[in-house]
Amino acid sequence: MTMNKLKILTLHCLGSNPSKHANQQWHFVHCAQACAGLAEWVYPAGPNLLEPDVVQSLLKNDMGCTDEEVQAFGFEEPRCWFRFTDNRYVGLEASMASLAEVCRRERPDGIAGYSNGGGAAQLVAALHEAGHADFQSIRFLMSFAGPTSQMMQRHIREYLGPDHRKIAIPTIIFGSRHDPMLANADQMAADLFERCELATTDETRPYANHALPDKAECYERIVNFVRARLRRDEDGGTLQGA
Repeated sequence: MTMNKLKILTLHCLGSNPSKHANQQWHFVHCAQACAGLAEWVYPAGPNLLEPDVVQSLLKNDMGCTDEEVQAFGFEEPRCWFRFTDNRYVGLEASMASLAEVCRRERPDGIAGYSNGGGAAQLVAALHEAGHADFQSIRFLMSFAGPTSQMMQRHIREYLGPDHRKIAIPTIIFGSRHDPMLANADQMAADLFERCELATTDETRPYANHALPDKAECYERIVNFVRARLRRDEDGGTLQGA
């Protein structure tokens, strides 16, 4: 019997694009390979274009990456879902509108995102919880080193609205405990998610511990999470959200 595959949106990091996200080392390529038998990945593009020097400055000055890492990252058609500028997120309105259109067309089962894309995916999950019609096909969330800052948490609460305290769909947060982006992961998981698995390790990684692993075996917990989403309902054979 051939197993069905889940359709999952996967959102790139700041300064990246769908091609880089799908193919370049330290991005999403090895996770996609690990889940190849379980998922069909959809790679949308962030609608906000960036200047290459903005990305270079972030890598070198804000993150403290080495010159070799900065050069290897590359700066072809850099895009983002939002930027932190003047103490606020800029570009979210365009990104949510773009992702709403993608979801209307693709009807994905779930959403994933890396770094900046992980933040956007978290906000889409909050809009799903709030009842946004375009995001109702989404039944689970995977955040790969997505932001856990107080700013992100305020946005999640804003997107949830006054009638919802937490995101209820199954969620997994994946990354290194040494990554500053995940400094508040435990607190955020407890306060803003009803069912959140923390798949964080003590592994050190390139790009200030923010890169994704380059070995498929590192994604065992992601594979198990996706496989669990494929379990059949005992009654009618529909895919479970639990």
